[in-house]
Amino acid sequence: MDTKRRKTLAVAFVGGIIVMMILVVGTIFMGQRARNNTEQAVRSVSLLYLDELAGRREQVVSKNLSNRITDLDTALQLMTEEDLQDKTHMEAYQTQMKRLFKLKKFAFVDESGLIYTSTGMQNDIDQYGFDYNSISGPEISIKNLDTAEKTVIIAMPTDQTLLSTQKRLVMAFMEIDMNEMLSGVSMGNQDNKTTFSNIYTKTGIALSNTVLGGLAMEDNLLEALGHAVYEKGYSYDQVKNDFAEGRKGVVSFVYEGIQETLSYVPVEGTDWMLTYLIRESVITNQIGAISEDIINSSILQSALTVIALLSIFLILFAQTKRNTQLQIDMEKADAANQAKQEELEEKTRLQEQLMEQQQILSDALDAAEQANKAKTAFLSSMSHEIRTPMNAIIGLDNIAMNDPETPEKIKGYLGKIGSSAEHLLNLINDILDMSRIESGHMVLRNEEFSFSKLLEAINTLISGQCADKGLEYHCHIQGQVDDYYIGDNMKLRQVLINILGNAVKFTPQGGRVALEVDRIAELENHSTLQFRISDTGIGISKEFLPKLFDSFSQEDSSTTSKYGSSGLGLAITKHIVEMMNGTIEVESEKDKGSVFTVTVTLMNSSRCDQEEEIEEIHPSDLSVLVVDDDPIACEHAKLVLENVGISAETAASGQEAIHMAQLRHVRRDPYNLILVDWKMPEMDGVETTRRLREIIGRESAIIILTAYRWDDVLDEALAAGVDSFVAKPLFAGAVLEEFREAWKKKAPAAKNASIEADLTGRRVLLAEDVQVNAEIMLMLLDSWQMKADLAHDGAEALKLYQDHPAGYYDAILMDMRMPVMDGLEASRQIHASQKEDAAGIPIIALTANAFDEDVQRSMQAGLNAHLSKPIQPELLSKTLKSLIKA
Repeated sequence: MDTKRRKTLAVAFVGGIIVMMILVVGTIFMGQRARNNTEQAVRSVSLLYLDELAGRREQVVSKNLSNRITDLDTALQLMTEEDLQDKTHMEAYQTQMKRLFKLKKFAFVDESGLIYTSTGMQNDIDQYGFDYNSISGPEISIKNLDTAEKTVIIAMPTDQTLLSTQKRLVMAFMEIDMNEMLSGVSMGNQDNKTTFSNIYTKTGIALSNTVLGGLAMEDNLLEALGHAVYEKGYSYDQVKNDFAEGRKGVVSFVYEGIQETLSYVPVEGTDWMLTYLIRESVITNQIGAISEDIINSSILQSALTVIALLSIFLILFAQTKRNTQLQIDMEKADAANQAKQEELEEKTRLQEQLMEQQQILSDALDAAEQANKAKTAFLSSMSHEIRTPMNAIIGLDNIAMNDPETPEKIKGYLGKIGSSAEHLLNLINDILDMSRIESGHMVLRNEEFSFSKLLEAINTLISGQCADKGLEYHCHIQGQVDDYYIGDNMKLRQVLINILGNAVKFTPQGGRVALEVDRIAELENHSTLQFRISDTGIGISKEFLPKLFDSFSQEDSSTTSKYGSSGLGLAITKHIVEMMNGTIEVESEKDKGSVFTVTVTLMNSSRCDQEEEIEEIHPSDLSVLVVDDDPIACEHAKLVLENVGISAETAASGQEAIHMAQLRHVRRDPYNLILVDWKMPEMDGVETTRRLREIIGRESAIIILTAYRWDDVLDEALAAGVDSFVAKPLFAGAVLEEFREAWKKKAPAAKNASIEADLTGRRVLLAEDVQVNAEIMLMLLDSWQMKADLAHDGAEALKLYQDHPAGYYDAILMDMRMPVMDGLEASRQIHASQKEDAAGIPIIALTANAFDEDVQRSMQAGLNAHLSKPIQPELLSKTLKSLIKA
């Protein structure tokens, strides 16, 4: 048995050696053959594409030269008699052209050969390669050809006279730095030192001062090629003759032991030759290295394959032996498997019972989730059902309270109704907040806010409550606290007001309430702030402290009737603090007071005290549009806003709001804020917002008013352009707060997004029949460095517009009342014309007709803006900058 095994192993070993030799030799042969084929492919590809690459680069050079000739022609056309009146004016003009076209020199030559430059006259005409007496068209030459400071000379005949000396100027020329001339042409090394592009004269001098990509020691291409060894079919004489006669061609050669292929093509309009060089040796060496790596890898792979085959053979041999032993072991295991099978069946039965129990639990969980969803839907529906009549109650109560004819006795009743309604509203808000927390719809903002203003607002509210109740209130800041942080300003304020409000509520007259703020840690751009709220109130028993933050919990049932509470405030507070990754702790003793400690971590803000704050919003400066189909809600909102000095208008539908906003938009007097009711017939608040954004853009903040929960349509509303939401009934403080937040987001975005046109050099068509008004407008436009054409009536304005090409006028300023043809009819005919810019050219009405129906007629005639006389220059400038294309 051992002898037979040794023979088998010997045969396997010898066979493995033979297989390995076959694999190695075959791999080397195939690798060498692939390398030769690759080198031939490289040569074929080089010859196939080299000519095309050189031709494309030549087109770029020719285009640059043609553009420079055009620049020279343009400079001569721009020259006026004023520029030629004396040397000072002409030198100023030459300096301007040098700067405009990035020239080294812009000069004229008179009939005696004297050169006039921007810095004076010079008498070195013999250094230039042109004949100023015989030049008949554009000529291109090189100055300082034998030095590294080469410049391109583009010359053109001219017939001008220097008026102060009566010298006739027979020629003008540009002198351009060679680097400037070749900028954008990408001369030199390309693609990892394998391809090079260059320009030479027909005598072989390189314009970019490098020969054969910097490889050649010679300064002249033809001299360098004279030392090269040419491949079969190519010769030095061929290259030399092609350069001399300006013919395109290709040549392959070996220079300094490096295989290269050079394609050359004449540059149109010059005696230059553009070359494109491929350094084939670099590519071939890289391919050779890759081929050698492939061969070595293949040899190693072959060896590993043989070793793997031998290993498999040995494994199979050993496996046969093990299989015999395994057969014996399996027979022994059958008896043991029988007992295990019975045990497995018992486990399966128990597992089926467990799955049935899990299904029962899953069904119970689904039922609980459905019940929770039903509760959430019920709370949302009840919120609307309660808020809607509450909105009417508070609104009518407010209206009646502000009616001067309401008796004082009735006002007393109304005040109690208002207080009760606001208390009920607070209960609804608490229940809704709890519903949002439980359903996961409550989210935290992450915005920069003023910490000092947060404390100021809280102190103003709480100190007022303490003063009304006869309590002492103090707020102290310990340590270093910054002015600005990044976090949820509203939620943090809600937490602190909830706890401070409870402290005021449960502290009897003569007591004390205090707020202490301290920064207890700072790490990696975050600060941990601690708020310590203490009072000398009724306190909390130790037995009730563990239940303090439970929903609807009250230590004493008499508390609710005495102080009025939903039992949700602290539960909501704890949830919010935990959402902010903070902690809340309480220490209290019955009849001695309580101390609540809230710790939250906020991101630091890079803003410092000295940085400019966003402009303060003054209610008297605001113009607000309230949109609601409920007339009582509209009247209430208008009254609430006007009580704090905000000017308010109302609209009974989305369509009416769009019309009113459009009128203000055309007048360039937009609303600062638009309050839109969510649920309205025909067109709801989200669709109204979407339509408004299409017309007025982002010039007004838009806030949705609703008695519903807005979580379900939050994404749709934000996509439509809604800035924020405010719950009904309306309170001026909430509106101002949300408006400030919306304005803070809008201001930087609007600043970055606003691209205003530069009015310098823009041309407008002014239609005005009153001469004095026309002169004033022309002076105003001239002060902005604008150009204007004047028409004395609409018909003349229409003719001027039609007589000039599309794009000639950037805007039209149109008076409305003019003889022959008024401004409205002229505007209609301009927009109806077949010119390319007829639909897009801005037309601005300048008129004394300032009524809404006048603005409406302007809109129907297609005017873009309606400015009332007398015209405010700043408003007109702003309108032109926004309407003219930047």
